[in-house]
Amino acid sequence: MDWSSVPPLLTVFASVAVAFAGGVWALIKWGFGSVNARFDAVDARFDGVDARFDGVDARFDGVDARFDAVDIKIDAVDQRVDGVVDLIDVRFREQNAQIDARFDSVDSRFDSVGYRFDSMDSRFDAVDIKIDAVDKRVDAVDRRIDEMRVDVRAVVTRVDALQASVVPGAAGSA
Repeated sequence: MDWSSVPPLLTVFASVAVAFAGGVWALIKWGFGSVNARFDAVDARFDGVDARFDGVDARFDGVDARFDAVDIKIDAVDQRVDGVVDLIDVRFREQNAQIDARFDSVDSRFDSVGYRFDSMDSRFDAVDIKIDAVDKRVDAVDRRIDEMRVDVRAVVTRVDALQASVVPGAAGSA
């Protein structure tokens, strides 16, 4: 290309455009360069955080191992407790059966005592009936005695009257 055939104004515009493009390219490169540097710094920080997390992961692995050991111990203790509870349950069933048998025998004794009390009640009722009959007889005897007193008073007054009529002055001495 021959530059003499290009008009001078176009050459100026072309050179300004190239200069402007070069400046813009320099600005972009400079801007992205600082951004790249910042990304590199952030990436370095993330690498540090990753290293710290690797240390924490190792610690958690140790804690998990401890928990596994504790879980094994807890399972062993749980099995022992289950065994003891099973033994206690068996003993409770045996003793509960014995206690039930004892209560049944005591209950049957109470029932027999209750029957005895029922028979005693009927005996006491019979005695009460006999006492009532005796009481009625005593009341009848009391009435007869009262009647006899009246009769005796009547006899005494008649005897006094007869004595007074037979012997004057003897009625006042009795």
